[in-house]
Amino acid sequence: MAPPELTSRPPRPAVVDHVSPSLLSAWNRCRLRAGFDLDPAAGSLRRMGLRAAVGIVAHAVLARRFATHEEVADAWAAESSRAYALLAQAWAPASPPAPQNWPAWALTKHQVTKRVVPNSTTDSAVVTSAYGSSFRAPERLPLSRQTAPGLPWRERWLEDGVLGLKGRPDLVERASGVLTVADFKTGRGDLTDDRRDQLLIYAALVRSSLGELPMRAEIRHADGSAQGFAIRSEAVDDVVRRASHARSVLNDAATGHQGLEAAPGPETCPTCPFRVACSPFLQTYQPDWVCGQVVVGRVLSTGRLGARPYIDLDVVAPRWRSRQLRVVGLAQETPTRGEMFSVSDFEGSLGTGFARWNTLSWTWPQ
Repeated sequence: MAPPELTSRPPRPAVVDHVSPSLLSAWNRCRLRAGFDLDPAAGSLRRMGLRAAVGIVAHAVLARRFATHEEVADAWAAESSRAYALLAQAWAPASPPAPQNWPAWALTKHQVTKRVVPNSTTDSAVVTSAYGSSFRAPERLPLSRQTAPGLPWRERWLEDGVLGLKGRPDLVERASGVLTVADFKTGRGDLTDDRRDQLLIYAALVRSSLGELPMRAEIRHADGSAQGFAIRSEAVDDVVRRASHARSVLNDAATGHQGLEAAPGPETCPTCPFRVACSPFLQTYQPDWVCGQVVVGRVLSTGRLGARPYIDLDVVAPRWRSRQLRVVGLAQETPTRGEMFSVSDFEGSLGTGFARWNTLSWTWPQ
């Protein structure tokens, strides 16, 4: 049972017309998370992370062809600066780490360089197949069978109002005569159910645009490896049905006709940015979960230690933490005494916590 002082505000999602692969992925993990994802009031909790920044840089460089390693290095530095600017804007006034300190930044740069500079160890046909030299800026236009442009499509925005789906596949091409849809990933990893659903949604959108179902789906990695599967129409129809059901339930929640069920647990919660606003998580959260720390409590006082602000909290949840906590160095606006306030992803395990550049906070409704 929730602590009596902790009043949960359920997410109030906006009405959704189209389901994207990322929204379906959130829905598959936790319906409440999908609701938060569509809630405008929770927008401050949805911010770019370091791995996403590395992916943005890699995709931008992979979209081009280069003659030398020096050209790649210059492009990589320029794209990293652009991604850093986006990070800094999202997390202001906090300062994110420099690109050289992003996870897998140097390794991904090395792998991408091998892909885009033709040499004796690089299959130039694969590189050309992946992006080619005539990359065009993404277009955000609904397609029809009458207006669909010729293949390949590179990061072309697709949506279908009848299916209620939208997405942007990295590549749609005919590889050796086989219509193929591909998505590029900077990290490694198995072909998970979420990634399979993502590719099947893309396949459904390609079918509605071209009138032809792709035969092959692939995840392609920066090191040149790939994982894929043959596309079956039954699997595509299944993901369309599941996305339609998710849209229906989310829209019922948006109109207040139905609540959204949470699925708190050590597998679903650690990567969720909405933990600071989620009462079911805070009721279930255990000290052995591998995730950033989260606390919620009543603000007792605020002040400054030199140039660094601090807040003192009377902790309400989780119950297994010590009752008093001082959080030092929050970059966000200082809360008001008496407010219920939560903080996530900070350092320190006893009576004092230290905010990081990516610490999130949330003021709970009274």
